[in-house]
Amino acid sequence: MATTILDVSTKEKFRKSYIRGTKNIPYDEVELKINEIKLMQPLIICCSTGELSKWVYKFLKRKGLENIHNGGNWETVTFLIKKLSK
Repeated sequence: MATTILDVSTKEKFRKSYIRGTKNIPYDEVELKINEIKLMQPLIICCSTGELSKWVYKFLKRKGLENIHNGGNWETVTFLIKKLSK
């Protein structure tokens, strides 16, 4: 099963810049879309700065999601993608 990279940035920020191949569910829609997110596991959560991804990661862990990771900011996730794709 492929890992999904979930960008929890706002729609506006995601439209301006994003990591290719990521799925955007803004942080303020996460609770409403939790069933959809559960189906995306395994999951790496990110955002432009890493702050929103940290909050969403903790929230999803409290809701019982296990196969998730906080990737942090876009720069860190981009580095990991490049490293893993070699």
